[in-house]
Amino acid sequence: MSYDSILEYLNALSKIYFSASKKEKTKLLNHAIQVTKLHRKSIIRAIKNGNIINRRGKGLKKHKILYPKDTLSPHIEYIWHSMERISAKRMKEALKDWLPYYHENKVDNHIKYLLQKMSITTLERFLKELRVKSTVSKGLTSTSPARHMKNKVPINTLDSNVTKPGHTQADTVAHCGDKLIGEFMNSITLTDIHSAWTMNRATFTKTALDVKDALKHIQKCLPFKLLTINTDSGSEFLNIPIFNHFQREKVIFTRSRPYKKNDNAYVEQKNYTHVRELFGYQRIEHEELKSLMNEIYCEYWNPLQNYFLPTFKLKEKIMIGAKIKKTYGKPQTPYQRLMECDNLTEDQKEELSRVKKKLNPFVLKRELEKKLSVFFVRLNELNKIKKEN
Repeated sequence: MSYDSILEYLNALSKIYFSASKKEKTKLLNHAIQVTKLHRKSIIRAIKNGNIINRRGKGLKKHKILYPKDTLSPHIEYIWHSMERISAKRMKEALKDWLPYYHENKVDNHIKYLLQKMSITTLERFLKELRVKSTVSKGLTSTSPARHMKNKVPINTLDSNVTKPGHTQADTVAHCGDKLIGEFMNSITLTDIHSAWTMNRATFTKTALDVKDALKHIQKCLPFKLLTINTDSGSEFLNIPIFNHFQREKVIFTRSRPYKKNDNAYVEQKNYTHVRELFGYQRIEHEELKSLMNEIYCEYWNPLQNYFLPTFKLKEKIMIGAKIKKTYGKPQTPYQRLMECDNLTEDQKEELSRVKKKLNPFVLKRELEKKLSVFFVRLNELNKIKKEN
């Protein structure tokens, strides 16, 4: 059998070998020995990394590229964009949850095998070419202090002391564009400190009743009991209706220090990743878009983030001279952190597992893009009508 024929045969074999059962692999190898006259171990090495060795121990071919760029780049690019362009470390962890659902372009099991086997460093080399640097404008702050409530709501800076879910931080993001005049949409973000489970709701104004209704809806949808909530000192949170609501619900209500964003660091970072990356910085001043925004948050965006996108969590901070050394744990999804938590009941974990089984990350991403397209088309139409009037 000629050298080229051996290469062609082993190429064809490698495409079916990895998806075969143990019994089938034995049969395939036995047949390959008879056809190629190569040693069993040489055939296995050739299938795995393309290093074909003859009987004298000399290489018949130069080491084959294990991760061919032309073959894998389109798949990595598609999955990376579906994962919201996360880092290589987070993507490596996320592939375990995403690859079982990856059936685009009738992808074969060998491609999935290579993607799963790929190291973080190799993945980073692929992603480096895909990244496009872009500058993002900074949003305005619409927080106004509520001095009359400051004595009633104590200051608390919850941080590393949190060891179970239910301790949360909340904040608002204004979709006001480059001016704070008039009425516009706002997004409320609530994140759990322990698990990083995050939920969002849109409100047209930041009145006490609107914000209270949004928080009540979030509280109802949380997969764990709300124990504490820490907000900034804005009047949208520090008011009688919200204060009374949390008193009735026996939820400890605290606030961060004015002008100290690090007191609410967990939710502040989510304002960008969960709101700005989704709806951007343009002005949204049409109340009829509120229901569509909430549909996007509830049905697509929050499930995608909570169930399928791993996040880093700070493990410890050590002061070395004048520098702070930060150590981060292994990237995990908020769902994984909740499933590993001893404070959740078995019923709560079963419900989380049941919901996850119904979800497909690629379908969520596809439907999300469709809804966002509808949203921005409608937004542009309404802006055009307003401008004409």
